[in-house]
Amino acid sequence: MLLGQLLGGLPAAAQTAGPPGSAYPLVLDVDLTPNPVCSGPVRGRVQVYDPAAAKAGATVEWRVRAGGEQLAVGRVAMDASVGTAEFSIPFDRVPATDTALQFDAHIVSSAADGKAGPYGKVWRDTVRRGCDPVRVASVGDSVVWGQGLDHDHKFPYLTGELLGRATGRGHQHMDYSISGAVLDAPELPAGNDDSACLRSSEKQDPDDDGEMEFGEVTQQVPDIFCQLEQAGAQARAGGYGLDLVVVNGCINDMDPFFGIAAAITPGSKNLPEAVRRECSGIGAAAENPAKDVPYFSGAKVGYGGRGMQAAIEKAHSLPGRPKVIVADFYFALSRSSAPLPASTCSGRGLTGARLTTCKGTLGQAAERYEQYTQLANDAYRKAAAAANESSTDGPYAVAADGLFTVDSAVLAPHSTVWNTPVADPALALRTRACPELSPTPAQCLSAAVAHPDIDGARQYADSFLLNPSVREWFRLPPGGPRALLSVPKDAPVGSEVRLTVTVDGRQPAVGNRYRWQFGDGTQQETSESSVTHAYGREGPYLPRLVVTAEDGRQVLTEAAHTVTVS
Repeated sequence: MLLGQLLGGLPAAAQTAGPPGSAYPLVLDVDLTPNPVCSGPVRGRVQVYDPAAAKAGATVEWRVRAGGEQLAVGRVAMDASVGTAEFSIPFDRVPATDTALQFDAHIVSSAADGKAGPYGKVWRDTVRRGCDPVRVASVGDSVVWGQGLDHDHKFPYLTGELLGRATGRGHQHMDYSISGAVLDAPELPAGNDDSACLRSSEKQDPDDDGEMEFGEVTQQVPDIFCQLEQAGAQARAGGYGLDLVVVNGCINDMDPFFGIAAAITPGSKNLPEAVRRECSGIGAAAENPAKDVPYFSGAKVGYGGRGMQAAIEKAHSLPGRPKVIVADFYFALSRSSAPLPASTCSGRGLTGARLTTCKGTLGQAAERYEQYTQLANDAYRKAAAAANESSTDGPYAVAADGLFTVDSAVLAPHSTVWNTPVADPALALRTRACPELSPTPAQCLSAAVAHPDIDGARQYADSFLLNPSVREWFRLPPGGPRALLSVPKDAPVGSEVRLTVTVDGRQPAVGNRYRWQFGDGTQQETSESSVTHAYGREGPYLPRLVVTAEDGRQVLTEAAHTVTVS
């Protein structure tokens, strides 16, 4: 996402705001045993990041704790920016139920002063005995990566955690996503051979296991298909199957700000055509018109290629034949956001017609972002439906919504995204890693802006667990009685559309509360089982409804078809 770079003055703030001194040495990643912990020890690997310690040739001591008990400890010489060590927790010390683990590190005392450094930022995870954890793999771009968030606050992790608790199985999360990734880079690797991805290395993956430890550092590749290839290879090597894949993609293939909001990236002016090309994989020209744009652009490598249906089908082909959640996009920018200044277009490498276009269309930026959200989510829904239709083992995919509104956007009244690039938990990592690893450090430093914050990520996960398909897949009891949402198939722009819900085929009981999600970024709460709404512009819209009973139980239902407004 480029919004942070374009909100005027924010990159400078990101570059001058140094990380808190307590952040380093920074535990970058922890890998726990992928096989079931039935009777043996938990084996793992911890990676510590500290460029300053490496420059000084220091030694770092790390530890693993569960509450007040220390489970493992060790030292690693920082010969490079990232130091790696393995650990083992004996089986008799592995908790029987979900238990929080804490990993942190400090620089050991030097001969010069005899003083040990303070412990750095804590990495959090959970562990428990169990032979069949809910295994979740996430693949995608900065949204699924969770730009700005600690790993245990990202919504794929939270989704696995909720499913693990609800099923009593515990959970395990493997993350192959990377900020900036395109859905498909048709020429990378050569011939679009996904298996060739296994023979390539990325600097964001220092241990070369396919999971991007530096996924916070923006890069267009590995694309989503390569990420899926890595997930499959790691599962086969570990001898386990996956239960769920969380996936998204295609926004970077057309540029998240320049292409969508200002239409200056070639091929993005007609947004419906661009979404059809990049999200659905239909309609690419023989030559990429954006290959030479003079700014950070996923469109340079992501133009055309395969669409989301192919990604869903590849995800389901992984070991375990996992179910697939396609994470609907949210309203990163909307008409509820504070206006963007015209100076946003200046000094960004734009000249001539592109500069004129940017300034002339900036006022339409929010509206185009809303349109993208609506069109992309419709493309996701159709891709999931098509994958289910062609499946030989039953429906396995759903486009699940975070139930966000236009008021959730950046600089909006009830924002659930990062509004500045200097307030998120991952700032300490970006401040050192972006200059070291990114060719566009200013863009990298400010990339967290307009991504879901801690509350936004939690809303994604909570909403996923309301989804009827997800509950059925994991054999969870329904949150409430079966509700049916009835809407018309067609409606003129501006006309009143009636939405009605019945429960188990009858008029709902008195005392229910209804949160109507109209599909256009607006919502309304009522105590009535019927409501009207007027759509202000053309498009397909898929209404959803959350019914809350008097006892607090909730059930989510969505219309069986979209409302086509024309």
